[in-house]
Amino acid sequence: MYSSIEVESVFDGGCGEGFVLHTLNQVRPIKTCGAIDLDRIEVEDASRNLPFCDVKQGSLYDIPFENNQFDLVICSEVLEHLVEPEKGLKELHRICIKYAILSVPREPIWRIMNMARFKYWNHLGNTPGHLNHWSRPAFITFVEQYFIILEVKSPLPWTMLLAEKKME
Repeated sequence: MYSSIEVESVFDGGCGEGFVLHTLNQVRPIKTCGAIDLDRIEVEDASRNLPFCDVKQGSLYDIPFENNQFDLVICSEVLEHLVEPEKGLKELHRICIKYAILSVPREPIWRIMNMARFKYWNHLGNTPGHLNHWSRPAFITFVEQYFIILEVKSPLPWTMLLAEKKME
């Protein structure tokens, strides 16, 4: 996905310890980088792992960066945790200049796989903290509110989208 687009600035919403941005930077150096995570310890880890990046503690509901600041926004395995996922998606759209890479667990496959490995039986396979459950078509429809879908990948058990920002 990433190799087919040209970008100079990248943002990661829910960056964790910074694995995604670290890997991308090794493949293609990032000129300008921003990232957020809710967890203070994850932000500290990401700041150490991503010395080239402006890492802040923050929420997808109120991203602490300017409008149209990043060529590419990434949000991997975060939207399923949000009480208001549309609000988070709208914020990603706000700071995006051109592209987004978004991914979530693919339902119902995610839950079925959890059950098959004897996990979360009391929750019918739902991973704790997962508030939203999208099938591949449902996630595409959700994202199409703010982005044009360019490519869809479905490595088991996720749905991953490369999308282009819809102009307002």
